[in-house]
Amino acid sequence: MTKANIPNGRSLPGTVVHYDEIGRIMACAAQKITGNANAFNAHVGGQFFLTPHPMALEAQRHQAMHYTGLLGYLAGLAEDRGVALVDLLKEFSPANGYFIDLTAAYEELWQRSPHHELDFAVFLEIQKQEKIFPTGYLDHCHGQIESLVLMAHYFKGRQIPATPDRVVMGTGFKNLFNALVTVLMTGEVRVDARGRDVRGPKPGTILVPRGHYQSLVKAPSFHNGRLQVIEGMDEAHIMEALENRGDIKAVYFSVVANPSGDVMPEDQIRGIARAILQYNALHPNDPVFVVADQVYNGSLLKKGLEIFSIASLTGASLGMDDDTVNSMSMFDYTVTIVSPSKTLGYASARIGFAASNARIPGDLDDIIARMGNVLGHEGSDGVEVSAEKGALGAYAFTPLSWIDANSEYVKSQLARARHHVETINSSLGKEFFTINDPDAGWYILSSFPRKHLPLGIRDSTDLMAWFMGSARFKKDTGVIVRPGSQFGLEAPNLEPRDHLILRSTLAMAPEDLDEFFRRLTRGIVKLDRIKTLETLTASKLAAAIETAQGLEQFILGTAQVFSLEKLKDFIQKPGLLDLSLEEVCMLIKALALDEVAAVLSFSK
Repeated sequence: MTKANIPNGRSLPGTVVHYDEIGRIMACAAQKITGNANAFNAHVGGQFFLTPHPMALEAQRHQAMHYTGLLGYLAGLAEDRGVALVDLLKEFSPANGYFIDLTAAYEELWQRSPHHELDFAVFLEIQKQEKIFPTGYLDHCHGQIESLVLMAHYFKGRQIPATPDRVVMGTGFKNLFNALVTVLMTGEVRVDARGRDVRGPKPGTILVPRGHYQSLVKAPSFHNGRLQVIEGMDEAHIMEALENRGDIKAVYFSVVANPSGDVMPEDQIRGIARAILQYNALHPNDPVFVVADQVYNGSLLKKGLEIFSIASLTGASLGMDDDTVNSMSMFDYTVTIVSPSKTLGYASARIGFAASNARIPGDLDDIIARMGNVLGHEGSDGVEVSAEKGALGAYAFTPLSWIDANSEYVKSQLARARHHVETINSSLGKEFFTINDPDAGWYILSSFPRKHLPLGIRDSTDLMAWFMGSARFKKDTGVIVRPGSQFGLEAPNLEPRDHLILRSTLAMAPEDLDEFFRRLTRGIVKLDRIKTLETLTASKLAAAIETAQGLEQFILGTAQVFSLEKLKDFIQKPGLLDLSLEEVCMLIKALALDEVAAVLSFSK
């Protein structure tokens, strides 16, 4: 793939150019596709369909109106219910199906406050009146202390030994990941005697699995770094990659994989931890870090599954034989990032949190502190305080039963999608495509064997473009999905697979999902017929002509594939009837290839 130049002359990695090109194609197509917006926008995440818990929204509105912290909202709620605030806090705890033990969290906030010598109930009365005005927010752009304390307890609930000073807030996962990459790939600020910043760039590589969050690709390129896709995110593949480490800075994985929805088993996570701790024990001055994406902490579609945090592990808990390794902790090498935008449905808040005790050897500040410095300069100060408190409310007030109800809905949509797939394949008399069986989330991966696809469909980007424009953007046709290439599924350094992947969402209304598959079916049927024409032989053509009662009738019978105008031109070719069947086959195959090329050109 060609590379695009940027102003300083350095070329962007091809994956970034590819990502930008897909974005441009999708944006253009969205302006052309008509009708049901929910059905055709099947690439959109479920966070734009699932809604946050009402109490989270109320907490955000309360802050916007009264300028209090989350405790101010809780105090008003306690008054409305006629209960003591200290008793209301007890309602929200893991024992009752919530993520955070609010009593324990506010007791820690009390112990950290100047009022720690007062009674806890007195502290609550003082704290609930604290005002947080937007004009004073720049001093706490990395998160109010109330938010950091409560989120530290959220991480503790995931068995991660976080403390408030080891938590930082940003404007969502991408913002935090970008800040982390900046920290990993640039040195701390160093000023010489003349006041000049003399820190040098430290570009590097981040290992990612085949199948990773599509938005990772840009941040490393800003620092002349890159992603390296590996076939498997497990102990063996990581150890193999680290044998000739080069400039590998970190390993990224998502506990709930985006795009597949697979939940990484605990044994696999333990294997990753063994590989990292053993390597870092041998290279204490140049360790490899881990980025643990846990934005889907919930949304489970199968019973018996759990989200396991790699930052909860120690060398001792892994049963390692090496005394040095046994004294080490993954929390010292892992940055765990969470966001309420997925499982909790609060994408509009644009908030995320990261926790870590990691430090780059030689740096004065730890990674979380350095991320806070980056975020303070690059946009977290644009967060509304009310959005922060709304996001905090989503973590504090969303019961697991609310998440489970959303997951039950997604499961019903998955069953509905399977029925559509079975119907389509049955009508074609073959397994033209399949969908996966996700463990969590709300996405499905559609797998299309290359043997069923026309030669002009070279990769999943072509396939995506085909389904957008196979009907030339006629009214109520076309869908937008995400190609597997965006997720590293077609990484050029790995062996190609015999199928192409598209990702779509189940998070839409049942009637919208039906409309999505109706539109998808139209594109599939046309693909299948073009492939049939591509594989046409003289004997097959002879039988088809006999069934259609003539060559012209056979040609006109392909009107669902080609436009009537094109078919009429084909029929009127001088001497068509004088050609041999082999020659006619060649012309039809050329016509089929041209149709695919025309659709892709029209879509792009």
